Amino acid sequence: MYTAVVIGATGAGNYGHDLDLAWQLIPEVDVVAVADVDEEVARAKAEQLGAPHAFGDYRRMLRSVPADFVTVCNRQPHLRAEMMLAAIEAGARGIYCEKPFVRTPAEGDAIAAAASRGGTRIQVAHNWRVDPKVLRMREMVRAGEIGRLVAMHATGKNDERRGGAEDLAVLGVHQLDLMRQLAGDPSQMTASVMQSARPVGLSDAREGNENLGLIAGDQIFATYQFDEGVIGTFSSVRTGRGMHRQMGIELVGTSGLISLRGGPTTGQPLLINRRPELDPGVESNWEAVPAPAMDSEGLGDTEGTADIRQLLHTTMTRDLVEAVEQDRRPVCDAIDGRWIVEMVMAVHEAGLTQQTVHFPLRSRDNPYAARRQAAPTDV
Repeated sequence: MYTAVVIGATGAGNYGHDLDLAWQLIPEVDVVAVADVDEEVARAKAEQLGAPHAFGDYRRMLRSVPADFVTVCNRQPHLRAEMMLAAIEAGARGIYCEKPFVRTPAEGDAIAAAASRGGTRIQVAHNWRVDPKVLRMREMVRAGEIGRLVAMHATGKNDERRGGAEDLAVLGVHQLDLMRQLAGDPSQMTASVMQSARPVGLSDAREGNENLGLIAGDQIFATYQFDEGVIGTFSSVRTGRGMHRQMGIELVGTSGLISLRGGPTTGQPLLINRRPELDPGVESNWEAVPAPAMDSEGLGDTEGTADIRQLLHTTMTRDLVEAVEQDRRPVCDAIDGRWIVEMVMAVHEAGLTQQTVHFPLRSRDNPYAARRQAAPTDV
């Protein structure tokens, strides 16, 4: 039997995208405590989860309650690095963390190093990795169903509230992570980052709405270069409601296309076009690709009450437990999470410099913050 504790630490009952429910269908893991900056919120959440202890300070919880696993749920990433470092120091065997992993590659470096020293396995909640449609897409690419993969075109949510830089950091990370799964690590990239129809400058940088650190840009177009000639693009533009197609990704092969719109929770089908040379206005050549549903009963949901999000979290945390037991990397570990943060920061570096950016990034900090610190009088 294992024990787990949950860190919300928002004071508003926000536990990320339901990460607090990640252990509920795993009988061998017992949630024993919850921490939140608002102790009343923590008590309410502890009661909901059946945990006997509630704390108003996560550090006190980690000192007081021995735990095999720690779930870092808080949606805003500015405190996640210190929370994970504290969990590692407290002896956690595994950590399940909301995405985006951290704010900068430097924070990712510190956590990855500490986890390696402490023998802690980290799983980042890029739970698209275990979605049946995404797994089917990867199988199709590996099997050559669209020929050789040559390009990947992803777009964010493009909404009027977060389109641009915030969309990239919060939701675009899923698409960037999917690109890495399909094509490996990028070697270099370029980007156009615009603010009010002009290239961004240092003075445009503002703190993100979700404590993302300094970000800028209401229009982003990024191009990544992968091995074997594969190119990946990501775009996000702040537009009005209904003015842009749904978030998703298209894969371009030498003999076909694959399209996935929305995420696992939208119910959108996986599509393949085996005759892309035909005019889509004359005849639709898109076919729906069957993908298995989540095995809810096999995941412990014997009453059929869990939604897709909880089932995805359960799959990720089950994998984390097995990774600890088998001494292996989880499905999406700290190295994977750090790579995605690095791909995001590279967009802003390329936008500011108007130059090609190579991986790994030489500067591991937020490019806006680093430049402001170096030349504050220029801002």
